[in-house]
Amino acid sequence: MKNSKKLVLLFWPPLIFSIFILMTDPYRLPLPLLLIPFLLIGISCYCFIKEFLRMAPISVRKRKFIAVVLTIIILLGVLLQSIRQLSIKDFLILLALLIGVAFYMRRMDV
Repeated sequence: MKNSKKLVLLFWPPLIFSIFILMTDPYRLPLPLLLIPFLLIGISCYCFIKEFLRMAPISVRKRKFIAVVLTIIILLGVLLQSIRQLSIKDFLILLALLIGVAFYMRRMDV
């Protein structure tokens, strides 16, 4: 039973994302509804990364923290690419910023 819940949790966000993208026209969609795909991508990335990190021998708290940081990096990259503003320099700046935030939060024992 627990494995079926995990499978549903892993695969419902990409499925809803696919249906949403197929059923809507982004050019005619109101701005608040344009955020739904990014939310679904974020949930999907977080769930997949967290499950992937289960293979690593680290604590649950660290797993969640790493999953959040990696999800933020991916989402910022997708967001910048969607507005055609992503360059390698921008991505490296975002990566450095998030590594700095992760280091600072780790020092705070979060």
